[in-house]
Amino acid sequence: MLLVKALFNRAVLAALLAVALIVPAVPAGTASAAADTSAVLRQAGDALLSSGIRSDWDAIAASQAGYELPASYLSKLSDAVRKDAPAFRNVTDFERTALAVTVAGQDATAYGGIDLIERITSSDRMLSQGINGPIYALLALDYGEYEVPAGAKWSRDKLVAELLKAQAADGSYAFAGEKAGSPDLTGAALTALAPYVGQPEVKQAGERAVAWIKSQQDKDGGFTSYGESSSESVAQIVIGLASIGYDPAGADFTRDGASLIDKLLTFRGADGSFSHALPLAPNAYGAYQSVQALVAYEKFKAGTGRLYSKPAASVSVRVEGPSSTIGSGVTRAVYALDALTQVGAAKKLDVVVKEMSFGKYVDAIGGIAGGTFGGYDGWMYAVERRGAWINPSVGMGDFKLSAGDRLVVFYGDGTKLISRIAAEPRQPRDDEPFAVQVSQQEWDYTANAFTVTPAVGVAVSAGSVTVTTDAYGNASFPALPAGSYELTVTGYSPSKAPSVLKHAVPLTVGSTKIKFADEKKIAPWALKSVKNGYASGLLSGTGTGEAPTFSPKDRLTRAQFAALAVRLLGLDAGMDAAAPSFSDVKAGSWYEGAVRAAAAQGIVSGTGDGKFQPDAPVTRQDMAVILARVLKLDATAAGDGSIRDLAAASAYARGSIAAVHASGLMVGDSAGNFQPKAQVSREMAAVAIVNAYESLK
Repeated sequence: MLLVKALFNRAVLAALLAVALIVPAVPAGTASAAADTSAVLRQAGDALLSSGIRSDWDAIAASQAGYELPASYLSKLSDAVRKDAPAFRNVTDFERTALAVTVAGQDATAYGGIDLIERITSSDRMLSQGINGPIYALLALDYGEYEVPAGAKWSRDKLVAELLKAQAADGSYAFAGEKAGSPDLTGAALTALAPYVGQPEVKQAGERAVAWIKSQQDKDGGFTSYGESSSESVAQIVIGLASIGYDPAGADFTRDGASLIDKLLTFRGADGSFSHALPLAPNAYGAYQSVQALVAYEKFKAGTGRLYSKPAASVSVRVEGPSSTIGSGVTRAVYALDALTQVGAAKKLDVVVKEMSFGKYVDAIGGIAGGTFGGYDGWMYAVERRGAWINPSVGMGDFKLSAGDRLVVFYGDGTKLISRIAAEPRQPRDDEPFAVQVSQQEWDYTANAFTVTPAVGVAVSAGSVTVTTDAYGNASFPALPAGSYELTVTGYSPSKAPSVLKHAVPLTVGSTKIKFADEKKIAPWALKSVKNGYASGLLSGTGTGEAPTFSPKDRLTRAQFAALAVRLLGLDAGMDAAAPSFSDVKAGSWYEGAVRAAAAQGIVSGTGDGKFQPDAPVTRQDMAVILARVLKLDATAAGDGSIRDLAAASAYARGSIAAVHASGLMVGDSAGNFQPKAQVSREMAAVAIVNAYESLK
């Protein structure tokens, strides 16, 4: 973003690019040409994150600096794209949002049901905000390496041509309606043009812009615009120069011993955050733009590309020592070794890398060197991708990461990977013991595949309770108090490397003591089932608050019952490409995954004409059919005559009704009637689903 010094332009751009509010001031710090800019960047990034991600630009800067974006921001971004983006008027809103979506690791051509790239390249308002439109259009396109849609109004060539046409005779760029060149806008234009400097006319435009920058730099190393010197002007120039291949700390941009980087650091407060101007008063403009400038400078020094070159994959890194976890973090990196060294530097883990004839290897981390136990023990690594371990066939320095990878660097020697930790039941109640089954895997080079075996003699912990697995990899736990736990598996030993790599999965123990706000409305015959079903994670409430509501008399819909069946069987409610699709099951609805998963298993079916009727009420005969399918009951029997109104049921349901009645899952009224066409209430469903759950144990 460009911060304009005129009050009018500042207000316009604040609204235009939706930046954050000013934060309280802190005492001034000192700057030095010898400052460790990587450490300065880390402190500035920490300060930015701790103050809260309050705008898309905060998020873009934080992600560029290697920070994991908070889930709260990602949720807000998703909501904003779905609700607000279709009504955006300004092209810069689409451009800013596309940049944010890209740093979030998502595809801006298909996010929240909207193609942001198409909206940018087809815009009729590209020039309505001066050259901000073309600048940020190029940045959005190039940051994600997006293809311009065929027939688009604005190609990359047209956008570049627009920037070349807008350059003033002196080499600068100005805001619409202004004659004087702006350092902010000139720096941003350089950043946008950087990928195209191979074109002679772009190279010439870049050289003219750089010459103008040299001519305008103040004696203190900064720039004066609208009567003041600001961190934003310096930041945008630093980003532009670094992007186009010039050293912002070099002699060409040093005045009276102060370089552009030195000048930028004069705006730095004691807590590491950056001010807009002097005297220091931390502010959102200065904060994120200064972080971006520092990232651009670090990338220039390391030769790792431009600030807006396609982001490296965002990955998590965990370092496991011989007896404990010694560090973890999230970063962006192309190769596994880079990810480790970056997180190691941030967490002060002292990663020692040595280079041999066969390549680089990790010799020590945190003072723990290979050979500690006198054998072939040492530092190894594993990568979990999309929920499954993969077997790396190259060293860490050559292993290319993908977005979302979980890199685990561990001290091992024959150490096996945990392939599965499964609790049975999946969500135990606070009144029932449960079992945990643990499997391990190791690579079989002959079969070129993982071999899975029970993890025998490993420790499984939940809270303060630790149980050792038996010869079948099973650990039996007593009932635990209600709450959230982690099931953690370890294989530590005082005399050798761990037998298994530490692994953990979440576990929820449900409370049978839950009190519903509308508990008095629940029939006595259903109350225990409702509470047990809620504690087992089979049932959900209908409201929020300290005491959830259950709405026991409300009718149960077909979508709700599909969700119950999926929870009962523990099916994956993800999108199953092989599942039947229904025209009235809305994409992105809360029930879409459940309906598709249940349909893929043959548990539910449509109502004809390609429809599912998700909001239609469930009848008792339909519930009988679904339960019979879930439990694989014999639905061919004609019944024993104990159901007086069986003939009133539809032909397709009579066998299922007889089967669930005989099994005790569903019973009739005191007169012996099943009432097959009656609608099912939520409390009725609770009893049936809990009965089915108990029968599956």
